Amino acid sequence: MSGDGGYQGVEQSIVLKQGEVRMKSKTFGIWRKRYVVLFAPSSKGPTRFVKYADERGYREERQLSFIRMQDVTTVVRLSFNEDHGITISLAGGEVRQFICNDDADDWLQKLQAEAGKSDTLPMGMFRAYLIPNIFLNYDGECIMEVTADRVNVYEDVSKLRRWVSMKISCIRRYTANPEKRDNNLLIENGRLQEEVGECLLLFKSYQSEEIYRRLDQSARRLRGSVASGQSQSSNGSFNPRFRRYQSTNTMPRLRERSYTKNSL
Repeated sequence: MSGDGGYQGVEQSIVLKQGEVRMKSKTFGIWRKRYVVLFAPSSKGPTRFVKYADERGYREERQLSFIRMQDVTTVVRLSFNEDHGITISLAGGEVRQFICNDDADDWLQKLQAEAGKSDTLPMGMFRAYLIPNIFLNYDGECIMEVTADRVNVYEDVSKLRRWVSMKISCIRRYTANPEKRDNNLLIENGRLQEEVGECLLLFKSYQSEEIYRRLDQSARRLRGSVASGQSQSSNGSFNPRFRRYQSTNTMPRLRERSYTKNSL
């Protein structure tokens, strides 16, 4: 098991289709053996068609390139090899072509089902992976929702099963480090956090910077509203937890980095 509690192997549960094919290179037009995988959306990325040098490259997560299925316009049979060939057309007129063995029908069906489908979640919701911990009975792929005053963690996008709800006012510290490119998001809760108490929860997500910024915005608004309320009245309504929270959160502003799309 890896140091991240098995996170490295999470993609096993979100693979829609995988296999060895012969793919035409974009630059030279040469047909080469490649290992390709169609992934469902997860904490590691959107729905995407990923190319690896071989199966070992897939197991070691060394991708050569990928395309987002959201950018795919059509998926059809290859004109000169209809029995085994697939052509993927992208927005802008680019195409990707590959030839498989005996499962062209299955490839065609699965690729067509995902073509052009948007992975976008409602505002404030993100795909994440909760690393196994001693504080909760849950771990794995999940949905994080950052509202004006809470961070909610759900089992899936339906929001029918909530794992935990954390008051932002009781979060002692939250960190994300874009320089390391490890997609980590750490949340440290104080003792007054109702559902979990004092604990550390580690999440991983390709959207970790976006989650951090959303959480930081909500926290700053809460601190501002409390400070404003304190200055306008003397009834002792100021919550000292916000003062402690403000002094411990010294995270710098983050540079924006998007999930860039390479070419197959």
